[in-house]
Amino acid sequence: MDVISQLMQYVPNGISILYALITIAVAVAINRFIFHGLINRTAKKAGVDKHYVKPLRHASSAIIYLAAFFTILYIFGIHASLAGLLTGAGIAGIVIGLALQDVLSGVISGVILFITRPFKIGDWVEIDGTEGIVKDLTLQRTRILTLDGEDVTLPNGKVNGSAIMNKTYHPESRIDVGIGVDYDTDMEKAIGICDEILEENGYVLDEKPRKTLIQEFGGSSINLMLRFWIDRKKVRDRKTNLGQLKSEIRNEIVDRFREEDIEIPFPHMEIIKKD
Repeated sequence: MDVISQLMQYVPNGISILYALITIAVAVAINRFIFHGLINRTAKKAGVDKHYVKPLRHASSAIIYLAAFFTILYIFGIHASLAGLLTGAGIAGIVIGLALQDVLSGVISGVILFITRPFKIGDWVEIDGTEGIVKDLTLQRTRILTLDGEDVTLPNGKVNGSAIMNKTYHPESRIDVGIGVDYDTDMEKAIGICDEILEENGYVLDEKPRKTLIQEFGGSSINLMLRFWIDRKKVRDRKTNLGQLKSEIRNEIVDRFREEDIEIPFPHMEIIKKD
C-alpha cells in the first residue's frame, strides 16, 4: 500500500499532460523535419551511401525520443521516485539485465554488420533461407522484401550468425535447364534449336559462353542441358525471378520441339513375355 500511495501522488494533472503532449509534438517535429532533413541533405551533398543514411536516421530518432521520454518523466515529477521504488524493490536490476541482454546482443551484431558490410540496402541477398532485397537495416533488425513480395524482418543476431549469400556483389549467374529427347531424335537438330532459343532470349548474356550439352543417357531419353549466364539485376529489374525465367525457356523449348516433331519422352516400361 505504501508503494501505491507513493505512486498515486504523481498522477498527472491537466497542465502536466499538456506539457507532455507539447514535448512529444516538438520531438516528432525536430526528428522528422530537422534531424532527418539535415541528415538527408548532408548525406546527399557528401555522396554518402544510403546504407549509412538510414541507420543514422534511426539513431537520431532513438536519441530524440529517449530525451523526450526523460523530459516527460521530469514533467510528471516521477523520475527520481520511480527509479528509487524500482531499485529499492530489487526490480530494476532484474528488468534491465534481462532487457539489455538481447538488446545489447542485437546492437553489437548491428554494429558488426555496419562495419563489415556483407550487404547494403538495395542488395539481393539470401540469409538463413530468406531471399530478397534488403529494404532497411537498423542496429537491431534487418528488413528484407522477398521475391514473393513478403516483408521479412530478421534480428541482427541471427543475421550475423548465418551464412549470407550476397547476389549483388557478383550479379552474373550460370543457369542450367535440362530437357530430355527421344533416342531416335536428330541430336544436331535438337541441340541447334536449343542454342537458337538461348541466342534469342533477352536475359542470356552474349559475352558469356552458352552451350547445349548432352548430359547423360537416361532410361527413356537422352538428356540435354542448356547452360548459360544471366545478369540477376536485369532479371530483378524486369520484375521476374529465376524460376519464371527457367519456366519461360522450358515452355519455348517444348513449343519449338513440337513444331519440329521432336518427341519429349516419358518414362515407360516394356514387358516381353516369353513362351
